[in-house]
Amino acid sequence: MPTALIVGAGINGLSTARALLLRGWSVTLIEAGPLPNPEAASWDHHRLIRGHYAGKPKLAARIGEAYAAWDALFADIGSHSYTQRGVLSLSRAPGDWTDRSRIAFDETAQDYITLSPPEIAQRYPMLETDGLRFGLLTQTGGALLSDKIVEGLLAWLEANGATLHAHCPARSIDAERAIVETPLGQLQADRLIVAAGVGLPALSDHFAQRCHPRRSTVVYAEVPSQWQAAWTDGPAWVDMGGDTDLWGIPPVAGLPLKLGYGLHTRPGDPATERTATAEDTAQIMGAYRGAFRDIDAYRPVRTVANFYLMAPNEDFQLIEECRTLWLSADSGHGFKFGALTGQDVADALEQGAEPILSRWR
Repeated sequence: MPTALIVGAGINGLSTARALLLRGWSVTLIEAGPLPNPEAASWDHHRLIRGHYAGKPKLAARIGEAYAAWDALFADIGSHSYTQRGVLSLSRAPGDWTDRSRIAFDETAQDYITLSPPEIAQRYPMLETDGLRFGLLTQTGGALLSDKIVEGLLAWLEANGATLHAHCPARSIDAERAIVETPLGQLQADRLIVAAGVGLPALSDHFAQRCHPRRSTVVYAEVPSQWQAAWTDGPAWVDMGGDTDLWGIPPVAGLPLKLGYGLHTRPGDPATERTATAEDTAQIMGAYRGAFRDIDAYRPVRTVANFYLMAPNEDFQLIEECRTLWLSADSGHGFKFGALTGQDVADALEQGAEPILSRWR
């Protein structure tokens, strides 16, 4: 039986472990912190899954595969941890992100609905519609309940024979021999997969030179009474038009509204900047002025800061070095492909990294 050692218990490491167990491998997985790790990029109540992808046609084309991979994973863990609400994006100018997403939809034969400004106002009266050209709505997409998924995967891996080590950081990597130095001593396997997220730059000069940790902050907010009915079946959103990079998730699974603001992300230090501030909250809430009606009536209840590893052009990275695969499939948009990425990495152990990279970019 071939053996695999995986560094990192985020969604990509966990999904890779599952894929390898299903193919008959013996799997050991180590994580620098607890299991689950609340500081992992994968950890939160939920993550957005959407098919809108401007300028990345290969990722746009794979969203159907991603849904199928999640369905198979949910069957394994015994929990359908996904709430479908549809995803909306809005165009305010020719050639903007939503306009380019429509091109990607057409190129990849994805289903979507084009909404006029009056239709947007009728369906979603909680949104400001001044200056809109059109909206793109997909019926698919919504919230992957990421904490439930991670917990379910950990339980499934343990039940199916994986060896899991919490509080076991990788101190150094010998890629040629597939050896990891850890507090437990040297660990070795036939193949090594390093999916350590923001920990990758400390383990690899390649990632240290090309990638950086990026601080991302979201606000959870209670919807004001006048808009609660409208949000009952409201969609997730991925672009509110212009260059604000607003995204978020409606109230689902008993959780408040989740407000994201891409322009508020920045390079940061995961060791010292994990505490969200009042300024974070104010900037995110203020960014929605002109996008949501009565935004000042929304009540922030919690602001969360987390970190992910940003790669050039937001591309997924997979590097083969002797017996080791180095993986970074994040850049702020990796969780939605997590189940599929696990299958891809398992394929890469058999086929090499290059054919897999061609699936991504």
